[in-house]
Amino acid sequence: MKKNFAFGISFVLALAALTFFSSNVSAQGPLLVEDFNYGAGSLLINNNWTAHSGAGTNQIAVSAPGLTLAGYPSSGVGNAVTLALTGEDVNRPFATQSTGSVYAAFMVTVSDATLDAAGGYFFHLGPDPVGTTFRGRVFVKKDASNNLSFGISKAATAAADIVFTPFSYSINTTYLIVVKYTIVDGATNDTVSMIVSTTVPANEPAATVTASDVATQTDIAPGTVSLRQGATATSPAVRVDGIRVGTTWASITQAAAPVQAPIDFNGDGKTDYAVVRNTGGGANGQVTWFVNQNGSANNTVTPWGIASDFFVPLDYDGDGKTDVAVWRAGAPFAAAFYILQSSNNTLRVDVFGQSLDDPSVTGDYDGDGKDDPAIYRPGANSGDPSFWAFRASTTGVINIRQWGQAGDFPAPGDYDGDGKYDLAVQRNAGGGQARFWFYLSGTSSISSTVFGTPTDTIVPGDYDGDGKTDIAVTRSSGGALVWSYLPSSGGSFVSFTWGSSSTDFTAQGDYDGDGKIDAAVWRPSADPAATYFYARGSSNGGLFLTEWGQTGDYPIANYNRH
Repeated sequence: MKKNFAFGISFVLALAALTFFSSNVSAQGPLLVEDFNYGAGSLLINNNWTAHSGAGTNQIAVSAPGLTLAGYPSSGVGNAVTLALTGEDVNRPFATQSTGSVYAAFMVTVSDATLDAAGGYFFHLGPDPVGTTFRGRVFVKKDASNNLSFGISKAATAAADIVFTPFSYSINTTYLIVVKYTIVDGATNDTVSMIVSTTVPANEPAATVTASDVATQTDIAPGTVSLRQGATATSPAVRVDGIRVGTTWASITQAAAPVQAPIDFNGDGKTDYAVVRNTGGGANGQVTWFVNQNGSANNTVTPWGIASDFFVPLDYDGDGKTDVAVWRAGAPFAAAFYILQSSNNTLRVDVFGQSLDDPSVTGDYDGDGKDDPAIYRPGANSGDPSFWAFRASTTGVINIRQWGQAGDFPAPGDYDGDGKYDLAVQRNAGGGQARFWFYLSGTSSISSTVFGTPTDTIVPGDYDGDGKTDIAVTRSSGGALVWSYLPSSGGSFVSFTWGSSSTDFTAQGDYDGDGKIDAAVWRPSADPAATYFYARGSSNGGLFLTEWGQTGDYPIANYNRH
């Protein structure tokens, strides 16, 4: 829905006494999760990693199976990588940090190591771009009885400057290693420590070893993790899996809460196939919702709303199921959300907004697990500000914020992974480019990213499954729909073709229930038997094909496309 209208004095009067957005900071999710969920034999440089040394020599490839460690969120997920001998070193970026602590955790199994006093290092942190300023180097060596010792340094590689554990660890045993890099004011005083464990403590334990070469080594703003294959004589033979980077102990050791799939009416974690149909006829005819519950034999038919309503299906009562809901335009204090709450099958009416508002920005702005009624009101003329408003389900208070300007298109979502919707707009940046501007709720900070073109359609969602909304758009190219998204977990943008731009409605959702958004389209046909949802599986690009609907219907998974 792209709208433009005069910002009326009634909006100012109606909201004059309301509360502005809170700036409370919530716990963050992981900055990076790398479970090597790629095919065995595939190269890391083809899967989000970049070679920074020895490119093309003994390239690092994915190997099966993955590692396991009870209680670790990445245990048994995907595959692993094998490091040995000398050759290519690779890095993967995450959001650069300039304050606090960065925790980098991973599982490792060592099958052989050097007897050399300095051991060999195979993992480290760095800035972005990585350059040669390696920090938080992790070493391993063995004694004559094949007992292992792990070591840490801030940057040094000489034996005298590396702090090693006792030789108390075993070959072919999986360990959890956590490198903690703490940023301290000053030029050469950031600290580095390491935890080595066979369990996953609920609370952060004392460091196993702490680097001693702090005062002699410059500090960095951590923004990359690297895997290294060193000198042939000293490189350990290791398998690494489940790299998780965060800013708290909990962010790397605790699994994220299950993400509710959009358009999931039965709460099974999968997006359902659903369309609405004008069964009453005319501009204000009765609308009926037809839902094919994904993966079950249940179909539901629900009369709700009229043809001129906006369809806003979300989980307003927090029971883990999508509620049938519409927003009906009207004069100030007459427009309203009409919600059929799935928890008790009762009607909820929430008077909110006015005609020409955009209600497709509804979402969970206060982080309580319930979606909040919300509207976006764009500025009327060039340079005029736009406003957002939502009613917090925690307090019932309407919150407002100025964000964006005339000509912008709203693109809200949880971009920082704190469980709360962030304000976001897509803006014409000139030169055929678009820039996304964000107001992040977790840190009350502003950021922006150039991505796509101003005429792209926004298709929001968490395509990489890291608990954060990704910047995502579609555009028409040669009659096809081209999907592009920027993974918030790191790496370059992903682009692929899915659907026809002349016939299809975008309808992305989590159709396979893996916690990642799948690209999808709904294609109507004059023949109801030829009307289908086409979903692209996020794990392998496979097709999910379901016959549902007829010409003249509207797929409600399309409701929040701008």
